[in-house]
Amino acid sequence: MPLAHREVLQLGLLFLCVPLQYLLSGHLTNRSQAILHVVNDFRHFRDNWLHTEPWKNRFVQLVSWVLKGFVRPSNPIEGVRVNGPETSLAIEVLQYRERAGFFGSSQEVRSERPKHLRFRVGQVVRHRIEGFRAVIVGWDLHAKAPESWLSLMYGESRVLRFWPHYALLIDRRDRKGSHQTYVVQEQLELMKNTEVRHPDIGKKFAYFDGAQYIPHGKLKRLYPKD
Repeated sequence: MPLAHREVLQLGLLFLCVPLQYLLSGHLTNRSQAILHVVNDFRHFRDNWLHTEPWKNRFVQLVSWVLKGFVRPSNPIEGVRVNGPETSLAIEVLQYRERAGFFGSSQEVRSERPKHLRFRVGQVVRHRIEGFRAVIVGWDLHAKAPESWLSLMYGESRVLRFWPHYALLIDRRDRKGSHQTYVVQEQLELMKNTEVRHPDIGKKFAYFDGAQYIPHGKLKRLYPKD
């Protein structure tokens, strides 16, 4: 039976719609992908440039990179010159350090904690450059050490001397020989759920609570807000 003109027109429109549908489908798919790329690029820009945390991380990385050029590898404090030739970690040296208040050993009670002081006594940290683990056993708001040590570590740069410094007991698994050091704040980062192996741990801390070491005795008295 011959088709009416109306039916022929409808059939023709149907055949035309099929390729048009494929064409539109491909166009919409490409458009959706383009929109998705734009959204992803915006999210990447927002997460990396509009939030404070990425800027903080970049600053820390920059400071660590700068410190590599100005700060020598952390020098052990056992063999520091105090008043003459280099000496070993004898009782006299320890007593001298305490009287002079060097390397975080001052007997002055730290009754205040400024906001820029990032770490506390008992926290476990990692050295950003050398990688060793250590527990904090003291801090100074600026470096307190013999001039010979400061010159050895920082040379002519005086800025770093006025940054917070921390006295550390180093995990004996990470360094042979010297297990004590004194490090500027920007070279350290906090570690969680990490214990440190050092023979003096029991003398300075009551126990490890899973996050940090809890000071006792003299250490607790000297750092009441830590």
